[in-house]
Amino acid sequence: KEGVDFAELRDLAGLYRVWNPKYNSWSVFGQDHVAKILLGWDVEGRAHNAVEDACKSIRLFHLFNKLKDTPEWDKAQAMLLAIPPGPSFAKRYPTFEGCCMGNRRTCTCGAPFFVS
Repeated sequence: KEGVDFAELRDLAGLYRVWNPKYNSWSVFGQDHVAKILLGWDVEGRAHNAVEDACKSIRLFHLFNKLKDTPEWDKAQAMLLAIPPGPSFAKRYPTFEGCCMGNRRTCTCGAPFFVS
């Protein structure tokens, strides 16, 4: 429970979002893109590994705390915007272990989609 078992919840996607003037909106990146660009941690072509994901999360959290409010933070954000992310896991694998990944174009399960 927040405030009892842990101080607060931090969302890495929110910490690493970048204002994109080209689209006049926030750009949000996947963990693999942020780790590849800022940590040199490339996982392309490897099987998913939950322990590796946890380690990436911790390293990215520590990096954010080190860079925030410094000129290096601005450079990191510029790098995230400058280098296009690769295709997401859901785009690479529209169905994974029998589960539809929720892409409208490749859906195989027929589940309803939420309209925003």
